[in-house]
Amino acid sequence: MTTTTLSIDLDTLWILFCAILVTTMQAGFCCLESGLVRAKNSINVAIKNLVDFCISSAIFWAIGFQLMFGDSWGGWIGWQLWLPDGWTTQTYAFFLFQLVFCGTSTTIVSGAVAERMTFGGYFWVAMILSGLVYPITGHWVWGGYFAETTSGWLANLDFHDFAGATVVHSVGGWVSLASIITIGPRIGRFGQGEGGHSSGLAGKAIEGHNLPISVLGVFLLWFGWFGFNGGSTLGMTETVPQILVNTALGGAVGGLTALVATWMSDKQPRVQIIMNGVIGGLVSVTAGCDQMTSMGAVIAAGIGGILCTYADWWLSQAKIDDAIGAVPAHLVCGIWGTFAAALLSTSGPWAAQHSLLYRLGVQSLGILAVGLYAFGISMLMLLALKQVLPLRVTAEEERIGLNISEHGASTSTQDLLTSMNAHSMAGDFSQPVFVEPETEVSPIAAHYNRVLQKVNEVTKELVESRERLLTILNSQAFPVVISDPATGKLKYINQRAAQLFGFTLPEAGRYTEMDFWEQLSTRETFLKSITFEHPKFDFEARLRKVSGQYFWSLISGIKLLYDGELSVLYSFNDISNRKTMEIQLKHLAERDPLTGCLNRRSFFERALQLVEQVRLDEKPISVFILDIDRFKLVNDTYGHPVGDEVIRAVAEIDMNAFRDQDIWARIGGEEFAGCLPGLTALGAQGVAERLRHQVEMMETLTQAGIPLQVTVSIGLAEVNPNQTLAQAMSQADQGLYRAKQGGRNQVMC
Repeated sequence: MTTTTLSIDLDTLWILFCAILVTTMQAGFCCLESGLVRAKNSINVAIKNLVDFCISSAIFWAIGFQLMFGDSWGGWIGWQLWLPDGWTTQTYAFFLFQLVFCGTSTTIVSGAVAERMTFGGYFWVAMILSGLVYPITGHWVWGGYFAETTSGWLANLDFHDFAGATVVHSVGGWVSLASIITIGPRIGRFGQGEGGHSSGLAGKAIEGHNLPISVLGVFLLWFGWFGFNGGSTLGMTETVPQILVNTALGGAVGGLTALVATWMSDKQPRVQIIMNGVIGGLVSVTAGCDQMTSMGAVIAAGIGGILCTYADWWLSQAKIDDAIGAVPAHLVCGIWGTFAAALLSTSGPWAAQHSLLYRLGVQSLGILAVGLYAFGISMLMLLALKQVLPLRVTAEEERIGLNISEHGASTSTQDLLTSMNAHSMAGDFSQPVFVEPETEVSPIAAHYNRVLQKVNEVTKELVESRERLLTILNSQAFPVVISDPATGKLKYINQRAAQLFGFTLPEAGRYTEMDFWEQLSTRETFLKSITFEHPKFDFEARLRKVSGQYFWSLISGIKLLYDGELSVLYSFNDISNRKTMEIQLKHLAERDPLTGCLNRRSFFERALQLVEQVRLDEKPISVFILDIDRFKLVNDTYGHPVGDEVIRAVAEIDMNAFRDQDIWARIGGEEFAGCLPGLTALGAQGVAERLRHQVEMMETLTQAGIPLQVTVSIGLAEVNPNQTLAQAMSQADQGLYRAKQGGRNQVMC
């Protein structure tokens, strides 16, 4: 065996080995995608992964390989169709390696459109990608790499995509984006209901049912990526170790930067973002792993992990539903990785041959051209297909899951969920679910049945309680109303309540519970004080009959569910007579029975509060004491009835002389006191002088019809900040004493 023959055999063996490694990526995608969807769709996703590899392999063998690597027609498409009859060992190895690349690009789409695309629709998407999109864009970039055929137009410009960041991953990402835009988001993903209409509910992320198997899928993809990148040398060359190291670093650093990004933004490490970060990092080094140093690969992957994380957030904001994050990981990082090949390539011949400006220009041109073609032809084909066949399952099929609706396949978990959902939809929980023995869900089903039994027992008790409640409500013992807390609509009112508010039961529809309150603010206060668990008793409020007459009532209430709706139950107790009596008793307790003025106790209570308030406001306040001159002589001469008349007359003058905010009272036999907020001693003296003068001008008739002139003496004082009310009153009393000593009928401070 010659050295040349040995070299060819080693290269062929390396390519075949790497092709087998890349095939494991199909298993990786299957695990990743089926774990990231709900259990009711896992079988559908798995079979799509299997079938799209079958489709892509057959189409790539029939036309794709020739379109991609045949003699170029103007650099746009492979033209020469040759049969495999004359293929060599190396040809077969190269074909197999490219075939698994085509399968990898095709299977990217299956995860993005998961949980709502029909199987038939996906079948056509796989055919479009593997027959029209992948081989033609691949010819532009890699045409001429085999059998010395003429090159594609991007290859002639030295566009560099070593292992397919653009050809494989961006192409799969562009077709994924076109597909998910065409079919729309899953029901409930962004708050929309059936038909894409708003459901009135906030959207929420849809969690996968088996994240551990998804993590296993990432490991398998990472393992296969060594063949993906390492085999793109098309031989066991001296650059293979560097490429494999860059591949390992790409996945690791991409995962770490995604971990940091999601930890910072979400306050916790989200599993799906970290997995996507690993894939995004691998994609980011794929275009230039043959030209980058290890540091370059670390930078490219690190940025890729961050871009992948925030691209996932942006898609959610734009309400574009990518079930597994294929667009962020493969399209966004594929574009970035193609740029990174120009920015970070330093160790290979391509970097040495071209300036940075040229590298950036040709990479940008390739990204733009491939994106326009891949997205454009996919969107056009999908819109055309949408007119003749359904691309999306019905809302009902999406609800029950694609495992059953598309394949008639189910699992014990799915069967249990279907039975539980039937209970929920029908609202009938009287029958237990079937327990499949010796399955992983049989303990769950058995426990669910025990819960159902308890629910049925509680339901029976509730029915009995409701019947007892209705018996109580219909009783004539007390007035009862049940109403809507938001609108006040009457849901129930008994005869006693209707009588209380002044109408008959047939007239109840004319009124709402809000019509019964004097102040709606009082109603709001009452509603805030009650909950389902905590009733309110003996809440005192002034209510209104429908005739407009007001009355006082004690109210008790509690929030409850009535006919399945939030309601409030009220009971009322008319306390108008008691309230009238309380008011009368309070008046008697606070007022002087002869004059109607405040009595001594009430005066000092109110004056103390007023003094404290005025001091807080930093305003003056004065007090006075008034005494009727020679009142004992009046009583002795004319009798007590005349004396009482004199006291009432002086009190009436007081009533007219003071402001609303002033306090005045009869504090003794012929003594009165007052508190004047906002007035200094000088201002209070003016008020007191007017009062003294009015009394002096007053005439009171005796029993014999003889006019009686009455005078008063007044002492006053301004309450200083460091004085108590008692001290100020004592100072005013001293002023009164001086006024009497000085001849009476005068005001003294």
